[in-house]
Amino acid sequence: MTVLTLGIGTFLLGYVERRLVAASGEELKLAAEEVSDKLDRLLFERYGDAQMMAQAFALRSSDRAYLTSYLKWMKTTYAPVYFWLGVTNQQGVMIASTEDSLIGQDFGQSQWFQSARVRRKIVADDVGGHQTDNGIKIVAFTAPIIDSPGNFLGVITTRIAILTVEEVTTRTIRSLENRAGFVGLIEYQMLTRQGDVFVDSGLAHKGNLNLRTMGLPSAVASQDGRPGFLEEDHLRRHVRIVTGYASTKGFGEFPGFNWTVLMRRDRDDVLQPIRSVLWKVGAAGAVVWFPLLVLLLWSTARLRAEYRQAQQESAWARAAEAALLQSQERNRAIVDTALDGVITIDAAGIVTDWNAQATAIFGWTREEALGRLLSEMIIPARDREAHARGIREYLKTGVGPVLNRRIEIAARHKDGREFPVELSVSPARIGEAYIFSAFVRDITDRRRTERRLASQYAVTRVLAEAVTLEEAVPKIIQAVGESLEWELGVFWRLDKPSGVLRCLDQWKAATIDADEFVMVTRQQSFKPGTGLPGRIWERGQPVWISDITIDADFIRAEVAAKVGLHGAFGFPIRVGGEIEGVIEFFSRQVREPDDELINMVADVGLKIGQFGERARAEDALHQTEAQLRQSQKMEAVGRLAGGVAHDFNNLLTVIRGYSELILSRLTSGDPSHREMEEVKKAADRAAGLTRQLLAFSRRQFVAAKVVDLNAVVMNMDGMLRRLLGEDIIELCTDLEQQLGSIKADPGQVEQVIMNLAVNARDAMPTGGRLTIETRNVMIGKGPRRETMMLEEGPYVMLALQDTGHGMSEETQSHLFEPFFTTKEKGKGTGLGLSTVYGIVKQSGGTIGIESKPGRGTTCKIFFPRVDEDAQGSHVAGEAAGRARGRETILLVEDDPAVRGLVHEALRMNGYHVLVARHGIEALLSGAKHMGPIHLLLTDVVMPQMSGPEVAEKLTVLRPEIKVLYMSGYPDHPVFSQGGVKRGTAFLQKPFTPNVLTQKVREVLDGIKVA
Repeated sequence: MTVLTLGIGTFLLGYVERRLVAASGEELKLAAEEVSDKLDRLLFERYGDAQMMAQAFALRSSDRAYLTSYLKWMKTTYAPVYFWLGVTNQQGVMIASTEDSLIGQDFGQSQWFQSARVRRKIVADDVGGHQTDNGIKIVAFTAPIIDSPGNFLGVITTRIAILTVEEVTTRTIRSLENRAGFVGLIEYQMLTRQGDVFVDSGLAHKGNLNLRTMGLPSAVASQDGRPGFLEEDHLRRHVRIVTGYASTKGFGEFPGFNWTVLMRRDRDDVLQPIRSVLWKVGAAGAVVWFPLLVLLLWSTARLRAEYRQAQQESAWARAAEAALLQSQERNRAIVDTALDGVITIDAAGIVTDWNAQATAIFGWTREEALGRLLSEMIIPARDREAHARGIREYLKTGVGPVLNRRIEIAARHKDGREFPVELSVSPARIGEAYIFSAFVRDITDRRRTERRLASQYAVTRVLAEAVTLEEAVPKIIQAVGESLEWELGVFWRLDKPSGVLRCLDQWKAATIDADEFVMVTRQQSFKPGTGLPGRIWERGQPVWISDITIDADFIRAEVAAKVGLHGAFGFPIRVGGEIEGVIEFFSRQVREPDDELINMVADVGLKIGQFGERARAEDALHQTEAQLRQSQKMEAVGRLAGGVAHDFNNLLTVIRGYSELILSRLTSGDPSHREMEEVKKAADRAAGLTRQLLAFSRRQFVAAKVVDLNAVVMNMDGMLRRLLGEDIIELCTDLEQQLGSIKADPGQVEQVIMNLAVNARDAMPTGGRLTIETRNVMIGKGPRRETMMLEEGPYVMLALQDTGHGMSEETQSHLFEPFFTTKEKGKGTGLGLSTVYGIVKQSGGTIGIESKPGRGTTCKIFFPRVDEDAQGSHVAGEAAGRARGRETILLVEDDPAVRGLVHEALRMNGYHVLVARHGIEALLSGAKHMGPIHLLLTDVVMPQMSGPEVAEKLTVLRPEIKVLYMSGYPDHPVFSQGGVKRGTAFLQKPFTPNVLTQKVREVLDGIKVA
């Protein structure tokens, strides 16, 4: 009994194992089929890409920049599909490629180039290495570039790395392996048509293996192209495996490479999850169920065989009848749903079949067409005899001039109009009778597209050769008119001084007599909204009129009717966003609006506008060069002014200083006191001149401090009123009383207000009102924050609003650009608003302009609000009593007069002064002096050693020493190189003794600045 039980269990286990192996094999077969289908679709898409690019490049095959940019766009867009792409010329020289190293190489003798050139159709190369691919296995598609006349211009060739193809397989396998309960791994291989392995998951370095030559059963079985699975031995590991296989078959127009996809699993992995369980169940149940199972299996098999035989005989009879009916219906459906018209005639030329597409093409229904002569319905009268002669010739000799090839001819519609078709006729003999099957395709749209592409190419060629807009447009009108079959074209140019459109040039076909219409056209001019040109100008877009003779708004309708003109359309020419002219075309036919043509001419208008912009840009370049020369001259003058101001500051320091010392010793009644006062006033005015020189050269010191913006505006009130001219422009102020403080350089804020006020004055030449407004503003989340690009928080707003002529959006987009100006030549530098923008940004603020033509301009500036009180101007006399001291000061100054003045002023106020003429002497004095030195007072710019260098070396010896710099030359490189740190004490020349001693006291009493 035990033996019997084991036998039954073994039988059951074997049965289940076979079913599991079969199920796994089916699964692997389906996966292989899925991968094959994905590969076919992937390669079909790349096949189509090559054809598409070949058609697109036929129009611009000589534009290497365009070709290169397009190829790189394709590679980037479809990354990582393409390994590289390239375009050759007629000789095979690479003129554009995604790989720069390939450009210029000669591929004229390569197999792929020769095949594409000779065959004149796309060539697909199976897996192989190319000399330009560094040994990487690739798939290649090469398509010839052929223009509309049929000239060979070169080829477009693409390379797809096999690694990209392999990704399709691995993604499918991963989805299988990631299922719950899956055991083991799936191996895969891909074979060429000949059986060579080019993808192998089991080899790190693929070898040159041919599995069909080696006799692998799955590789051999896959040759017939049908998918399947089988069990076989693994060639390397010598274990039993289950292998599913399938082959690629191509997709659409792409014939495919007939690759084989193999997917395999170890048989033990397939059986592992259930083998132990089945053994246990089989052993337990074998004793009881085996006899019954045998009887049941035998009876079931006998009944199944008898039933199957009866069913099969009945099914054969029904299937034969249904197959015949389905075949007829299928053939009818295929013919009726074909994209081409399918027409069948007999040897007498009588129509015997007529599909739905033939009805759509020619207008005759199937019922109307059957039984009628084909020549009477669709062949123009002039060609009917040739048609009948061709049929007779074929029936007599078996040869026909138009049979079994595609030709393009004119066909006749039911309504009598003629149109182009592509026709191919195939004869067939059925018994003793002949039938002819005609396949017809309406190519009206294709012809129209070809004409429009030719027109665009002609426009591009004209623009490439022309120099001026006046030279290019007449040639463009002729090219567009001839290619698109319009008989007359007119170019209207905008006369800006008079504000009207005037006829600049015209073209007419030789087949039309329209001299009277042309003469009337040349004599007319149009304002916006009047006539066809005026409507186009006003709307800024193309306008189409089906029949101008019945259009009430067409002013030249009467003379147009005399010369036989009906259809018309026109489009604007924009240069730099502004309409510079209008082109209109006329036809003797009534033409309905054509959206495609409108879009095409809009593109032509865009190209003409770009041409105009290029010409304008060249002119602007010359102007910019002139501005650059002017700015360089101004920079040189500014440097000269800064140098003069520096030297002058030293002289003024001496004059102002000694005059103040002398005044302090003279009584108010002394006759010399008044004279010395005049000397001091003259020196003060000279100091003002040096500040103006530094401001002109933009080399003034930036002294940011807490400022009351209201005070700045009120202090400038008188000056602004004189600047604006109170008799012409009214100045109004609207200042918030509790205005917060800002941190900025007061002088720079004044410069901002001054520049904006000058611009406002120039915008109101006949008078107006300028309003200056200040407000506390809290910016939160909302439209203002997004519009002005401000961070949340408190701000102080300064706004200047004028009632001038305003600005367009185009002008506003360039406002802050250096050298941009709307003023007449010679009346503006274009630096005013760019300087304002830089000052505002340097102060941490934001500036925005709001303006509309005819509605004035508002400039709003937002400064961050600070929680400090505004700093007032300190009066030297107020602190004079507190400016005395007994500390030791090391004075370093190379100018003897300034050195003497500073020494005297400090000595008179009780300080002990060590004097040095230059940096080396200062270091020696600092080393020799035995007592403390409390302050280093040094000029910044000196020979041999600068002030910051002296301070750096001296602080090593005396870390406790404080430093005070003085200079009248803020543009010296020592400032820009970081020699003087931000926050370091600084005294600007020229200064008076009181200012000097006050600053010295302030530094000595303050915290040391590193």
